[in-house]
Amino acid sequence: MPRRRVALTALALPLAVGLVLSGCASDEQSGASAGEERTDAALYEQAVAKAKELAGDQELDSSLEFIGVNGGAEGEVLQSVYKAFTEATGTAVDYTGTTDLYSIVQSRVQAGNPPDVVDQPLGVALEYAKQGKLLDLSEVVGDDVLQASYSADLLETASNDGKVFGLYQGFNNFMLWYNPEQYTGPEDPQSWQDIVEWTDEQAAAGSPVWCLAEEAGPASGFPGAQFIENLFAKKYGPDKLEAWGAGELAWTSDEVKDAWEMFGSIAADDAKVAGGVQGALAAPIATGYNGLVENPASCQMALWGSWVPGLIGAAAQPGQNIDFFKVPGGSEEYASTEIFQTTVSTAFNDTPTIRAFMQYIASDEAQALLASADQWPVANRNVPTDTYDSVMLQKAAETYFGDDVTLAIGPNVMADAAVGSAFWKGVVTYLQDPSSLDAVLQSIQDVVDRS
Repeated sequence: MPRRRVALTALALPLAVGLVLSGCASDEQSGASAGEERTDAALYEQAVAKAKELAGDQELDSSLEFIGVNGGAEGEVLQSVYKAFTEATGTAVDYTGTTDLYSIVQSRVQAGNPPDVVDQPLGVALEYAKQGKLLDLSEVVGDDVLQASYSADLLETASNDGKVFGLYQGFNNFMLWYNPEQYTGPEDPQSWQDIVEWTDEQAAAGSPVWCLAEEAGPASGFPGAQFIENLFAKKYGPDKLEAWGAGELAWTSDEVKDAWEMFGSIAADDAKVAGGVQGALAAPIATGYNGLVENPASCQMALWGSWVPGLIGAAAQPGQNIDFFKVPGGSEEYASTEIFQTTVSTAFNDTPTIRAFMQYIASDEAQALLASADQWPVANRNVPTDTYDSVMLQKAAETYFGDDVTLAIGPNVMADAAVGSAFWKGVVTYLQDPSSLDAVLQSIQDVVDRS
């Protein structure tokens, strides 16, 4: 079945929550503090040389404006990459990280004065691309350059009508987290059934092995929604995942219901969840995974994003008491389908300066410089894994960005705000009362039908 280009709408995940998660993950991965020089000096010089090459003899503007979601240490990492462009060209990159991105960009666009470059959620960016407001990066950077550095699946997720509108910088993936010092489960699970059978065995022995935390204020339930989407992707594949997210596959379909039931067979069972189901519903996302590294551990496994070690904090020692597996497939055919969470860098204005800058941040040299900061994995396939010092980032890059991986998008990225909110609320309702599943799915479908 050929992959489709589908229409995305506003990203459902609240920006404030996303910022908290990305920041926590980054601090743990890097082990560095704000203000510390973290990029590699030799790679910095290579990035400067590349920026000079791209600028050529053009006389560029004295500055460009860039607004994004990352502030603090994360914003400083990005600015260290943009600093090389400034040294090469004389163009200052005025970067601002803000939690008020949506309203700022929307008001500026409506006023006809958009920022030059914006790093924004994928679904929001595609809405602007559909309106013809974003620079066509297939033309600016070149399809040949992009295809040599990024997977076709990834480029497709940031494209509209065959034209790439956004560039990925940092990435967050989803995985099974465990504590190697205390974990008793399958060490190389080949299928989701391996995890299910171990979970059942432990539950029968009186040991609930799963860490779950769903409390996030108005976004409560969204970790469960991402759990469900992972299970769906791994069993039914990228095309049905996109169809679900686009509203083409009903929430009441057999496939969607099956993914919810797979989730519920674990998450709605007190014997399988540390602290029981009510404990999971009450556990805040910021501390709900600490049990993985307690001694003795109060749980043995969690399925969530790459930010989990950062949420745990200093007690998490990568490779010692915290590590991850790739989520195994519910079907062998789609075991390599992976969902992700990130933003894309987009350009609203078209000048030689902005063109040169977008070419720069897409380049292998700029991506390698970003990787060397040990903040996030980057999706550029030409960046060697040994560019990272972090063993977690090396493993993430090796696991999620190979040619055998299909990066896919679904409701997590594609649902509008109303549908996303209904999804999360539905997770909470389902966990409170598993018999309500049919009503929950119909209620979400009703929201889709009204959208």
